[in-house]
Amino acid sequence: MTTMNHNSNTPPKNYQDRILRPEFEHLRLNFPYGTTWLRILSSSGSGDNWRMPLLAHEFPGGRYVHPATFNPDQRSAFDVAHDWFCRFRPQMLRSKSNRRGYRLRPIPLCVFWAIKYSESGNHSLKLVVESSRNGVNGPAGLAHEIHRKITEKDENDQPMCDALHPEHGVMVCVERCKRRFSKLPVDRVRAGRIPCSFNDLFGKVRRKESSALCLLERTLRETTVDQEWHFLGRLITPELADEIRTYALRHRA
Repeated sequence: MTTMNHNSNTPPKNYQDRILRPEFEHLRLNFPYGTTWLRILSSSGSGDNWRMPLLAHEFPGGRYVHPATFNPDQRSAFDVAHDWFCRFRPQMLRSKSNRRGYRLRPIPLCVFWAIKYSESGNHSLKLVVESSRNGVNGPAGLAHEIHRKITEKDENDQPMCDALHPEHGVMVCVERCKRRFSKLPVDRVRAGRIPCSFNDLFGKVRRKESSALCLLERTLRETTVDQEWHFLGRLITPELADEIRTYALRHRA
């Protein structure tokens, strides 16, 4: 089974990462090894408006945005299949005792706009799409660690940094390092101390990039129902996906 290659900075050439719409894909930030400084875009300078949480389903060779991201009441083909397996073949689902079972639950991601700082002054507008796993059942995601860092409080319950204010906010640093005994990289996040105006940096971004700035919702790619079932078939076989879809249609309330 082909899955996302988390051991490198970029996905395999044929990997279908269907999170961003094609016209925004060139703005995705793939963190390199070493140090990357970011200035997060926040319209209000506070709260959580700077990021958009979303769910994504993984299938062999790719992943796509869960439809509930666009419609909270919408269920995915993977959700339907999970219910079917729970009822008829629970032993085939992934669990602590069956690590090779089908994983049909979505993974949490987060997307946000940021400017990638360059010492040469050629700053770049980027879309950051990273995991927001909280670290309870495995390593914490980079988006979660960034959020944790910029919301940390001191012993007086006061913010330890201001990374979101449009004018006097600070930059955030992501340092990606190689592990000694693992191919998986490790990310260290820290906040800067020098106020840095977002508008000043944005004014030095190339026009082609700056003109792409829009609501985060508009950057995400929607998937049709037929495509969802196709992707499910790549995971559990097309025949079984068709069987589940037929059953769901017959028993739909």
